[in-house]
Formats: sequence, C-alpha cells, structure tokens
Amino acid sequence: MHASLLSQIKNHPRFFFLSIAVHVILLVIVTVSLSDHSSPKLPVTKKVDTVKAVVIDASVVKQEIQKIKQAEEKKKNQKVAQQQKLDRQAKKAREQRKKEEKRLADLKLKEKKRKQDLAKKEKSERDKKKKELAKLKQQQEELVNKRKAEQKKLADIEKKRKAAEAEAKKKKLAAEAEAKKQKLAAEANARRKEQEAEMRQQMLAEERRMAKQSAANQKLLAQYVYQIQRKVEINWNAPASMTKGWACEVLVEQNRFGEVLNVQMKKCTGSEAFKSTVERAVRKASPLPEAPNNDIFEKKLNFVFRPEV
Repeated sequence: MHASLLSQIKNHPRFFFLSIAVHVILLVIVTVSLSDHSSPKLPVTKKVDTVKAVVIDASVVKQEIQKIKQAEEKKKNQKVAQQQKLDRQAKKAREQRKKEEKRLADLKLKEKKRKQDLAKKEKSERDKKKKELAKLKQQQEELVNKRKAEQKKLADIEKKRKAAEAEAKKKKLAAEAEAKKQKLAAEANARRKEQEAEMRQQMLAEERRMAKQSAANQKLLAQYVYQIQRKVEINWNAPASMTKGWACEVLVEQNRFGEVLNVQMKKCTGSEAFKSTVERAVRKASPLPEAPNNDIFEKKLNFVFRPEV
C-alpha cells in the first residue's frame, strides 16, 4: 500500500502538493473556529463573506483537482498511447528480431550446409586424390616392373648376343687357325718340294762334277763321303716324327785331322727337329774319318745326309 502511495506521489507530485495545501487550509479554518469561543465581534456579513471565501477556494481547489485529473488522464492516455506505441515498436522489434533470428538461423543453416557440402566436397576430393595417387602408384609400380622386365629381357638378349659373338669369334678364330695351319702346311709342303727339287738339282750337279773327275778319285771320294755319312748316322738319333725320305744338305768345316770346326745346315726336307738331330749327329761324329789323300780332303765338305729308315 505504501509502495502504491509512493508510486502515486511520484507519478502525480503536483496533485499531491495541491492536496496538502487544501488540507492545510481546512485545518487552519477548523482550528480558528474551535479556538474562538467568544461572540464574534465582526459583523455577520463579514463572517458570511469569510465562509464564502472558503467556499470559493474549495471550488478553485476542485477545479484545480479536476484539471489535475484531466491532466493526469491525459497523461495516462498519453502514457497508454506511448506504451501502445512502445508495444508496437517492441512487437515490431520482436518481429524484426525474429526475422533477423530466422535470417541468421537460415544463414547459419546455409553456412552449416555450405560447410557440410565443403567438407563433403573436400572428402570427395581427398578420396579422389587418394584413388588417383593409388592408381598413379600402381602405374609407377607397373612401369618399374615393366622396365625391370625389359631390362632383364635386354640383358638376356645382350648375353645371348655376346655368347653368339663369342661363339662366332671362336669359330672364326678356329677357322682362321685351321686356314693358317693349312696355309702353313701348304707353304711347308711347297718349300719342301722346292727344297727337294733344289737338292735334286744340286745332287745332279754334284754327280756331273764327280763324273768329270778321275774314276779313282771319284771312287775314293765316294767312299770317303760314305764313311762320313755312316759315322754321322751312327751318332744320329731319329726324332719321333721321323718320316722316310727326309734329307739334309750339310756343309762341314774341318781341319786336317777331321775335327769339326763348324756345321752349317743348308737345306732340309724334314722338320726342324730332324734338322737339329742331324746337326748334333755331325758334331758328335767329330773327328770325322780321315781323307785317303790330299786331293780328296776338303776343308769345307758338302754332303747330303739321308738316313735309311
């Protein structure tokens, strides 16, 4: 109640002070009336006038109160109108806020959907990239394996090529060696035939020369050469590859006592081994048989060694 009274005083201060003034005036009037017990000295007309004046004041107060009430009513109406306006504004603000909240909610929903779509898109792109990377890795592995297979294939081909080249080279070398061997054999055979022909020519020449000598000296010379040949043959050891028909023309340098000073192998139809055995045999045969006379003796004696095998 006190709170309501205070609220009324606060809201209508003018009316409150006016009411207090009226009450004070009435209180003063009543006090004066009660305190005066003697007959009034003033004329009756004046008393009536006083009462009339009081009545006039109450009317004024009433009018004033009416004005205050009207003012209060007007103020109340204004306040109601203001409140209604504020309510309308509040309602509009609430509606605007609801619209804004709805707009923000829509924006938030759109943002959420955008983020979801973006996340979904990013996930899709990540999955796509992951698949592409996996595919690329698989392709790289396949390429590496294919390259290794090709390298192995090329290595096998190169190995076979080298083996074929080595085999061909081996065959070529063998063929060249065989051809060279055959060529050397043919050349040796040709040389042997040429040497044999030359030896035959020399022997014919020697025979013709000996035929010109006296029969006695020819006989002695033949015997002397034969003795030398026999002694050489006694000291001769045939090589393992000895073939019938081989012969060597030998030039022996000796002194008067038959000591061999030097041996020169001029022409041989046999091998080098045969040639070496003949030279050793001549040197081992020193001293050679003595010549029958000075006419037969020759410091450089030429004879043909042809063993009988």
